[in-house]
Amino acid sequence: MTFILLAVLAAGFACGRAGLLSFLEPYESDIVLYALYAMVTAVAVDIGAQYREGRGERLSTKIVLYALATVAGSLLGGLLLAPFLSVSAKDALIVCSGMGWYSLSTGIVYAYSPSLSVATFVYCVFREVLAIFLMPLLIRRFEKPEVVATGGSATINSSVAAATVSGDSSIVLYGILVGTVISLLVPILLGAFISL
Repeated sequence: MTFILLAVLAAGFACGRAGLLSFLEPYESDIVLYALYAMVTAVAVDIGAQYREGRGERLSTKIVLYALATVAGSLLGGLLLAPFLSVSAKDALIVCSGMGWYSLSTGIVYAYSPSLSVATFVYCVFREVLAIFLMPLLIRRFEKPEVVATGGSATINSSVAAATVSGDSSIVLYGILVGTVISLLVPILLGAFISL
């Protein structure tokens, strides 16, 4: 899926550079926003269905704390790296607020700054790919909520890879729970930091 997204990104860049879809330019922000609304609705319906069917587990305090610690650590890391990357603290917080959810965060950030939206996309994809490779290694040394928190919002996807390698399918449930808590915070954080 990551390779498909990178191919779509490259194709979009090429179309933009060549001016092939220039008639859509006045509507870009609206198109992105409505596509994101539809995606968030689909995700919320799926999560609600899992709980209705008894496949969802109640959120425990421990899982919520892991999710909040992940958010705090991500934002702190962005603030610490901002001077080395020659970006403002605000821009670093905006990028890090994506938490690995590239489809939603890049769309929200795009309305604020198209170039920062690209940086957010790269950060989010890198975080997910890194989590996919690190989770199977970390699962041997740490607890499941700690391991799945590495992917941020994208941990919903990357926990499947960790479960496949480790043979422990219960990690997927933790990935869904931690990822859901973080995902709920992404639009709130982005809105707050963009409005600063």
